[in-house]
Amino acid sequence: MESKDKNKYEELIKKHKLPSFKELDNEFEISTIDKHEFPLREIRRKITEKIDLYVALFESVLQVEPTIKTLNEVGAFSENEKENLYKIFRKLMVIDRSSIETSIDEDDEKTSKFIKTVFDQWKDMKKELLPVIKKLKESWIEEKDIKEILRYVG
Repeated sequence: MESKDKNKYEELIKKHKLPSFKELDNEFEISTIDKHEFPLREIRRKITEKIDLYVALFESVLQVEPTIKTLNEVGAFSENEKENLYKIFRKLMVIDRSSIETSIDEDDEKTSKFIKTVFDQWKDMKKELLPVIKKLKESWIEEKDIKEILRYVG
């Protein structure tokens, strides 16, 4: 990102009382934005891009397709843990749908409100996401009977 573009972002951040460029960049990698015509919209899109990554991940665990990956990972969670996953999934979906809603009749005020709201929520959501991600990773570390997993795949 060129310095003139970064300055444009800095001005909007101050004007709309958003988190700092550094904070937004650290969480949502906004410095990788290529288009700079609508900076706040691009920040919203970067946020949504990250949220969509987690939506897809949670969806694959909650809506099991008979693939080795999902069958291996879904088995790592108890029913209570799956209920908790669904609660987190719902929060992610509210953010995702709020982004779409904001995009319909978008202006800087609505977009900055979305950015602030999600940024504040994101701090707590990361704490909820980390144990889930660790558990998914651990599901691959633990030795499992491949025959049991493949039995479901066919």
